[in-house]
Amino acid sequence: MNKTSAITLSIGFVIASIILALGISKLKRQNNYVTVKGLSEKEVLADKAWWSLNTQINANSTEEMQNRIATLESQLKSFFIEHGFTEDELNTPSLNVYQNNYKEATSRLNGDYKLSVTTDNISKVRSAAKATGDLISKGILLQSDQWGAGPKYYFTKFKELKKEMLAEATKEAKEAAQEFATNSGSNVGKIRRANQGVFQILPGNRTQENEVFFPEKIIRVVSTVDYFLD
Repeated sequence: MNKTSAITLSIGFVIASIILALGISKLKRQNNYVTVKGLSEKEVLADKAWWSLNTQINANSTEEMQNRIATLESQLKSFFIEHGFTEDELNTPSLNVYQNNYKEATSRLNGDYKLSVTTDNISKVRSAAKATGDLISKGILLQSDQWGAGPKYYFTKFKELKKEMLAEATKEAKEAAQEFATNSGSNVGKIRRANQGVFQILPGNRTQENEVFFPEKIIRVVSTVDYFLD
């Protein structure tokens, strides 16, 4: 091997060593990261409600059934109007009439009748729901199943909170990463990977019940972020 070839080989070896060292350093930085979570919660009040009054009617003729339906509809509408609901908030009534074929049946026809309201005034629903005893005193027996008849409350302004809550969750995650870095003698670098998380709507009392039955709600999101540590 001549002198020129030896010099060229040496230079190549040095360059290769530098490239390898840089590659190892970069790989080390890429593998040095911390995973943190950031939480954001907001207490909100529902801005829309739906409530249905469900009852049954029985009769022995179609004429009798029609008369009872008319009377019942008038009573239920009056109840809603008396508690501050408007005609525009009343939904189209639902009626299902079927023939009773049981030998022991006391009436030939049975009917399921439903009259519901949809409103932005949550307080009206909460107040009226406490006064259903007035209907029972008139002989109107209401269905007690909360899924089919109980008041349900909804929060529809989610988009107005989404951006702010994501920013808050990301900020909290960054603060957690900074605390970890300080304790480990590192510096927080760029974001390696981020998952904004799934938004949840929880009941205001933080129970396992379905949030639709509660006017007070909690909007919650947990963001997961990986930060490089330098």
